[in-house]
Amino acid sequence: MKRLLCIGLHLMILISCVKAKENAIMKQTTVTDTVLLSSGYKMPRLGLGTWTLTGKICEEAVYHALQVGYRLIDTAKYYGNETEVGNACRRAIQDGICKREDIFITTKLVPWSSNPDADIDDSLQKLGVSYIDLCLLHQHGTDASDTAVYEAMIRATKQGKIRSIGISNFYTEKTVSRFIQNFDIPPAVIQNENHLKYQNTVLRDWATNQGIYIESYYPFGGRGHTSEHLQNKTVLEIARKYNKTAAQVIVRWHLQSGYIAIPGSSNPAHISENFTIWDFELSDDDMKTLLQLDTGKRYENW
Repeated sequence: MKRLLCIGLHLMILISCVKAKENAIMKQTTVTDTVLLSSGYKMPRLGLGTWTLTGKICEEAVYHALQVGYRLIDTAKYYGNETEVGNACRRAIQDGICKREDIFITTKLVPWSSNPDADIDDSLQKLGVSYIDLCLLHQHGTDASDTAVYEAMIRATKQGKIRSIGISNFYTEKTVSRFIQNFDIPPAVIQNENHLKYQNTVLRDWATNQGIYIESYYPFGGRGHTSEHLQNKTVLEIARKYNKTAAQVIVRWHLQSGYIAIPGSSNPAHISENFTIWDFELSDDDMKTLLQLDTGKRYENW
């Protein structure tokens, strides 16, 4: 009898472990690796930012990111590295790492462009592609210049040169609304400074209702501020709990919060580290704890 009870107990424990494992697996897949934009195209949720990366360093960083599994690469005309991004993508395609249709390339146009139509063609040539997956108005200029650039992006979309369009560095419902109300194609993405210290959940929640995704640049706070995030005691405590690094916890927080994230790095180890976030999920309590780190203040003023 005791033996039967013992066997029964072991079976109950085994079944409980199996169910726990199944639940863990389910949790790990609750954050998808892509989102469906209002344009009808899928966009990866995690990518590589290339701001400040130039020359061979930029090319190697992008190539390594594609090797690791990234499929979203973010650049801009202002960065001066579209050629290097294009070179890395072509190398990865030639080496069989991925196909062009697997890579989601974002670039941006400055509001002071005197000929945004020509700038779009120039970006296509430098990137060496027949279409740009996502093109953003880089920041606010004047209403007139913003309109000129945005209308050029719409023309290019209708011509098949661009698949999705959006805006960057617009932080309020008021400043975003005109792009929804006044143009044929509303923004699919808003790329903004976004991190634990500046979460802007008000804009995120409003944008979600409009069918717009928020993409986080400076997910670790940006150069000069990363230690405030990666060395934060709360973040480190949570990281120890999951046997993860602070960077991985922060990236995971971005994705679970509904954001797209583009951490930038030229360090192969860091690029790989930032992408290794698909095998765990932060608990609701930990998400609430990280929410409390919001100060409502940005580091940049553009």
